[in-house]
Amino acid sequence: MLLLFALHVYRWHWPHDIAGAAREWPLLAAALGVGAVAGWALPRVLPRVAGAGAAPGALAAAVTFVALQTADPFVARRAWIYAPEPCDFAVAFARRPDIVAGEARLGAEARPVRRAVLTDVGEAASWSAECVGFARPLADGEKAPMLDAAEAQLKAAAARLGLKIERVARAGNTIALAGFSDEGRTAANEVLVRRAEARAVLGSSSLLVLWAWKLGRAGDATPFAEGFLSSVRAAR
Repeated sequence: MLLLFALHVYRWHWPHDIAGAAREWPLLAAALGVGAVAGWALPRVLPRVAGAGAAPGALAAAVTFVALQTADPFVARRAWIYAPEPCDFAVAFARRPDIVAGEARLGAEARPVRRAVLTDVGEAASWSAECVGFARPLADGEKAPMLDAAEAQLKAAAARLGLKIERVARAGNTIALAGFSDEGRTAANEVLVRRAEARAVLGSSSLLVLWAWKLGRAGDATPFAEGFLSSVRAAR
């Protein structure tokens, strides 16, 4: 049970939301409770397992844990949190993403980052986040130039990726970019496009950059990025 619980904590809470493991107590308690009841009742109902010791209860607890983990009845929405040091923000992924080493550039300065990338092949979509920490908190007069630099970097990234930019907007310390690229045609001669949404969110000591992509038919306006992009919160 400890191993199963540790794997669950690693999958959903390691390394940026360790405190979130405390919220998983109903899952562990329910599995242990069922195991305890089964360990007491099964030898009395089925005498042939009376000599198996703690095995029936342990097996029942493990099966219950796996079943409850799949059904997930104790949380309204489970998410994996990306909030590396020294990021001012946290963002939620639908499940644990891949973490890859990368480099982010603002102007002439490049800094190493740990980029989180989640790809859903079935949905033909992907989501990514990276956070660049600054050497010191920004002064008020430095924020506007930093936002200008972040916007320029988003536009440059869009150009490298062949995006046709539809919208660039600012709201406070957030820059939003949307665009698309032509991706050919289907076997039925339907036009394929790759839609993109990006955000750059400036904090006092860091810049969070998010990208969301989805491949689909031209004219498909099904939302795919709102939940991810709107999950940005101040880091604890």
